[in-house]
Amino acid sequence: MLTLAAMHVLNDTTDPYFTRLQPGAYAANKPSGKPCDAALTCHKRGLSKGARIGIGVAFAVVAFLVTLARGGSFGCSVSV
Repeated sequence: MLTLAAMHVLNDTTDPYFTRLQPGAYAANKPSGKPCDAALTCHKRGLSKGARIGIGVAFAVVAFLVTLARGGSFGCSVSV
């Protein structure tokens, strides 16, 4: 398959389609607005409130565990 593709590239003398486009050709056919479907909603951006809380909790737990692993005592006399 790769050999056939390489042979086509070597033997093809026509220019690629994008070299034949005229200036402004895309602007004439450009769709307006934003795409909306089940995968990409138009009205909501960013993470949900629950997702932000989950990320914050996960970050706090990891920071706590890293501090404990480095021998942090948090002002207590009990060590783990």
